[in-house]
Amino acid sequence: MSFVHSLNIRSILGLSLFITFASFFLWPATSMENLGHKSNPIDRLRVAIKQTKISPPTITSTVFNDNPYPVTILVYNSPLDTAAPTIGLLTITPDGSAQPLELPRIQLRREWPPKTESLVQIGPGESQSAEIVLKEFITSQLEKKASVVLKGNWHMVWNKQKDEITVEMLEQAQQQPNPDMFTGAFSTESLEITVA
Repeated sequence: MSFVHSLNIRSILGLSLFITFASFFLWPATSMENLGHKSNPIDRLRVAIKQTKISPPTITSTVFNDNPYPVTILVYNSPLDTAAPTIGLLTITPDGSAQPLELPRIQLRREWPPKTESLVQIGPGESQSAEIVLKEFITSQLEKKASVVLKGNWHMVWNKQKDEITVEMLEQAQQQPNPDMFTGAFSTESLEITVA
């Protein structure tokens, strides 16, 4: 192989390598940023619960937004829904029992489209909390301790600010998929609570 031929191959390989690096590191910079904004925000929403009162037993549910952008969630059937025990989001297992309580479920009539108070915006790195009080019909079935898990499905989460969500968007969300609205599962770790 001649020196000139070898030099040409090296030049072509070098140019190919340069184009590959340039296209990988320079061109996607803006497109990856846009793609990240369209990514599923649910993947980076953390939900945690802790007991904040013993009498009546009160659990505080907190949603942490680990996304680099604000998200807006519909409170209905979310971890911030204070009706969690009566709509099947809370699993309560008495201490020493293998089976959770069979709690009666209530069919709630929710206002639709929801008012703006039913939408909660959580900024990047911020959190929102709600207090879930265990009523007497639950505590009467418990002794001193129980294990609690909060789990369900996000029905509507947007990677947008609250003021960008319109009534039309809410109404259309029930009829057709929206690329800016996301659904998915949530679940907390088991929490041991004390009952007075």
